[in-house]
Amino acid sequence: MNRIFFIIGGLLIAAMYTGCKDDDPDPSTKPQPLDAQVRVQVAYDATDVAFHFTWKSQRKTMPAGFANTGQYYPGHYHDMLKHNGTKFDRLPSGERMDEDRVTFMIDKYDGGIPGFAKGGCAISCHANMTSHYLLTDNILDHWHWRGGRSGPMGYAEDAAVNNIERIRDNIGTAPTKFIRSGGDRLREDQAAMTGSAHAVLSEGLPRFIFNKGKSLNGNFIVPAYFITDASNNVITDPYTGIPGVKDLSKNSSLLVIYQDRSFDPEEKVNAIDLAYLVWVATGEVGQLPAHLQDVGSADFTAWKNYWSAELGIASDASAQALAKLDDIYQAWIASNKNAMVTRSVGFIYNSDQHDIKSTRSYDQASNQWMVTLKRKLSSPSNRDADLSGLPAGTKYTLNFAMHDIGGGAISHNITLPVVLSKDEGSDVMAKFVDNINNVDWNTIPVYDTYYVKPSLLQDHYVYEWLSSSAHPGAGVLATTSCITCHTGAASLFTTGVLQ
Repeated sequence: MNRIFFIIGGLLIAAMYTGCKDDDPDPSTKPQPLDAQVRVQVAYDATDVAFHFTWKSQRKTMPAGFANTGQYYPGHYHDMLKHNGTKFDRLPSGERMDEDRVTFMIDKYDGGIPGFAKGGCAISCHANMTSHYLLTDNILDHWHWRGGRSGPMGYAEDAAVNNIERIRDNIGTAPTKFIRSGGDRLREDQAAMTGSAHAVLSEGLPRFIFNKGKSLNGNFIVPAYFITDASNNVITDPYTGIPGVKDLSKNSSLLVIYQDRSFDPEEKVNAIDLAYLVWVATGEVGQLPAHLQDVGSADFTAWKNYWSAELGIASDASAQALAKLDDIYQAWIASNKNAMVTRSVGFIYNSDQHDIKSTRSYDQASNQWMVTLKRKLSSPSNRDADLSGLPAGTKYTLNFAMHDIGGGAISHNITLPVVLSKDEGSDVMAKFVDNINNVDWNTIPVYDTYYVKPSLLQDHYVYEWLSSSAHPGAGVLATTSCITCHTGAASLFTTGVLQ
């Protein structure tokens, strides 16, 4: 049994791990049930690689005294909007709901970014925990799966970090640029509309709500204009309604998903653009972003044609648009002005930021998430780690984090760097399969992390402290892996040296 460390809510947590390599020669032998914090498994085929994460959802601890406190449920909603008496706005600070997330950074072990293989983010990135940017002039691949924003789309955000920023694409493509003039990425910036042309404007409804009655894949009919629970009742209290929504098979946890359909023909647009209906019904354009207010522009024409086809309401059908607006408004009034929508606005388009596909599931009986991230071994982007050496035995460094929501707080669990390769003796041992889209994960070696207890060491997992005289391992920092010392009974974190 070895020891690693997590940072949870700013506290460094001593934790135990086993490098479970599934040594049983019988591949049908199943790994032991998960009673750990996170299980990691990696499989690859001739062209692709899959990272499989399993973790138990934790009891929600905040906000204290709310109805969701102490419950288990998946975090697949993010930052809901509720009417505050004037407009739809975010829940008050300290009461907000958040999504579960899995994220990791990966680089080659030999000849990679200085310090990353030995000390991970603490050496390569963190400066007093104020940023995740690199301390050197390099680019580090960063995969980021979000339970409420990218998860329902079947994608993860393929970003990267350098010494200045988290790198994302900055282009604008149709139809995603109908939201704003450029900079496509996963976002959650929906704000209330304003104006007087219709009550949905003067009452401050958001621009995008669900398209009630629309049929999505899997024969799922969108049941309402607002967020609904498992029984299709409109949710008016997130702390009682959302914990009961544990079925992740329906694409109902994003407010709207735009995509370039020539890239992915799967129908995932499940929203109404109220701004389009307002324009058709009244001719008002003040509720639109600036680049769409010129009705003679190519952008406006593309936007108009898109929503005319999407909603089946032509640009000259003012009576039909007005009736739809009135129906939406009355549905909100019927909820006693307590209906909720999501703040999430998700984008899909064909770029190197969106080349990671994902699947997700949640087992209610065990309160357990299972998330799989898939990508080509080789990518043409210089932002992506080249994983084509995995079949030949190349070693890679993996630092991963799991964010499990706590209502108004997040458990943020970060590993020290671990070694990934196909060879025995690696922390995470990848296994070849015929097809990563049809993996029996019961036959794949596992790497488990076990949660033990917190220690008040929040200032220690940063380069400044690690390289100081206060750290007994400062002399071998970045040349010896952290877990060389921080393991078993000899761990500095168990002998009282750092208490």
